[in-house]
Amino acid sequence: MKANCVNLKKQFGRRYKVVYEESYFAEHGQNARVEDSVYMLIPCRFGHLFPHGGDVLAGSVDGHPKVANRMRRLKCCRVHQDGDDGELTVLFDVADFDRVAKIMRPRRRKQISEAERERLRAMGYQKGHQSHVDVQFTAHTSDAEPKDDSEPVQQQLGLFGG
Repeated sequence: MKANCVNLKKQFGRRYKVVYEESYFAEHGQNARVEDSVYMLIPCRFGHLFPHGGDVLAGSVDGHPKVANRMRRLKCCRVHQDGDDGELTVLFDVADFDRVAKIMRPRRRKQISEAERERLRAMGYQKGHQSHVDVQFTAHTSDAEPKDDSEPVQQQLGLFGG
């Protein structure tokens, strides 16, 4: 049975980068296209954010003691796991995401302006799958006479005792 948890891609995917943790590929296969919210996470400058269950998210701080202390002091966060040397996991409600995000600094998705989008469309860029251009190879024909390149080869052979 799958846990019912927040789908990070639907809730925060337009603004922040959402990736799958490595166990997603062990569960669904290397080329999986299944949207499984249990394995989603948002990489951050100081760790990562991930769903914990229901409307609860978790934030994991990776080796940043000052950031871990700031997370401990937030009233909306409760400590779930406390490690040594700035490692900390806290739980918080989805409604408090913005407060936690100010400290954890999630990686943002690349955003392009409407002007840049129009420029790309004018160049022929299409969102999604690009059509493959089939190239037909033809026999090489040349009107120029072939050059005799044997003289430099003979000089090189003479240098190396050939």
